[in-house]
Amino acid sequence: MSTDVDKGKGILQRLKQFFRGKQRTANEAGRLEKSDDIKNVVLRINGVIAVEACEAREQGHYVVATLTINVNPRITVQEGHEIAQRVRWLLMHRFTHLSDAVIYVKPFVPEYPYKSNDTSSQEEMTTILQ
Repeated sequence: MSTDVDKGKGILQRLKQFFRGKQRTANEAGRLEKSDDIKNVVLRINGVIAVEACEAREQGHYVVATLTINVNPRITVQEGHEIAQRVRWLLMHRFTHLSDAVIYVKPFVPEYPYKSNDTSSQEEMTTILQ
């Protein structure tokens, strides 16, 4: 009789693992879809050059988004803050299950690390000894 009980426990354990795996896969797929949807909406906002990072986390029945957006490096901090406010306002009104959105603003610099303003190379420079 104990072998039947052990078999039943083994089957039950395998079923639990199977359904937990399915549930995790569904949750991860849902997060990816939500992150992609959020990213696509943000990229259409005037002033946003790129979305560096976008994460949507589920908290109960709601979603919390954390984004890092890239803006023009020549604008003021005030203008960058206004762009972040527009992004947050649009996300909060567009997605009903979004309870909060945290927006980080960074300047868009495609050639990071920064290069020197001097474009001449060392070979082209003449030295005093020559």
